[in-house]
Amino acid sequence: MDLNFSIIEPYYPMFLSGLAVTLEVTAVALVLAFALGFVIALLKVAGNRPLRAILDFYTSLFRGIPLIVLLFIAYFATPQITGYKISMFAAAVVTLGLNGSATVSETLHGGIQGVSQGQYDAARSIGMRYVPMMVHVILPQALMSVAPALVNEVITVLKSSSLVATIGLADMMRAAESVQALTYRAFEPFVAIAVVY
Repeated sequence: MDLNFSIIEPYYPMFLSGLAVTLEVTAVALVLAFALGFVIALLKVAGNRPLRAILDFYTSLFRGIPLIVLLFIAYFATPQITGYKISMFAAAVVTLGLNGSATVSETLHGGIQGVSQGQYDAARSIGMRYVPMMVHVILPQALMSVAPALVNEVITVLKSSSLVATIGLADMMRAAESVQALTYRAFEPFVAIAVVY
């Protein structure tokens, strides 16, 4: 077995640059995913049937299509339809964010539905209106119950960010591919980024 991890030492700056891109894409995508997912979950609970049907379609669409297909549509197909070339970073963030928002919204929606009817009745019995009831009574309980699933979504978005290398964004995966091309060794660079992930 011919392994030599010292061969990748000169390329550490490339890995660090890729790590910075990975973390930046993940952070921005997570902000989008949580903000949009939170709004979608609240709108689903509000009770407007046509709107709920549209939002159900949205979540099914973005959860059902493979992430790499969505990424290719965002980066390669968008210019064909709009005439505007989207940047690699924007395509990555939008794709990961929209996909993540579908999962976050379903998770939060399930958490809200999991709060017992007695909590709603108790809040109404003391005269709380809908918005204060949601903010002070329902959402804190829902968030506590779904916190592990939301943390899992953070991890999923981070790991899924490795797909952005397929459109050429210089993340950790792309850095490992570049090191492989320069050194003709695959094991060391890919194991190195696996350890970082």
